Amino acid sequence: MNVESSAALNRDLIVDTALAIVREDGLQKVTMRAVGSRLGVTPMALYRHIGDREELSRLVVDRIGAAFELDCAGEAPWDEKATSWARVQRRGLRQYPGVAAWLMDNGPAGRNAYRVLDLLAEALTEAGFDNAQVARGATLIMSWTFSRVAIEDNADLRKAARRPNRSREFVSGLSDFDPDDYPAASRVGTELFTLSMEEIFDVGLQSIIHGLKHL
Repeated sequence: MNVESSAALNRDLIVDTALAIVREDGLQKVTMRAVGSRLGVTPMALYRHIGDREELSRLVVDRIGAAFELDCAGEAPWDEKATSWARVQRRGLRQYPGVAAWLMDNGPAGRNAYRVLDLLAEALTEAGFDNAQVARGATLIMSWTFSRVAIEDNADLRKAARRPNRSREFVSGLSDFDPDDYPAASRVGTELFTLSMEEIFDVGLQSIIHGLKHL
């Protein structure tokens, strides 16, 4: 894409271009130079609309949040809404590599973050939890969701770079020791690292939901 003149630039176009870079290459590849190159303008032309890379990242994350909606009915039970919240977040964030890790480092960004948080807090409030319990429950669900997506994003980067996965090597290494040295580890060793990313996410999420139900 080439913008014929810097006069044709606007904030929405810049954010749209940055979003495309995130989807293709990850948030770490979003720089003012990279966006300017795609638009056919100098980085300085972007600074008339965006303060710096940090502001651009926040605008990108807020735009991603704007598309967030629960995929269950409004009258659904609170636990279905909370589960939907996490699964939809995971599905959406996985389309934008690096954003989950950015959220863990920088926290929520933009007005849409309040709307997204409100959906989760409302679901937990419907469960009858008090404000402190809602805050703890929301924090647990958000932390699990963002951290797991960041791990999955990193696994994709490792695979793309053809870096070895040491998990199987770690498990096979148990055979170098007497089973009596590490009896519990030896018994479960072959079962380790067999769950898919999706299974890990759902098992952990449901454990959190189950724990909240028994507060």
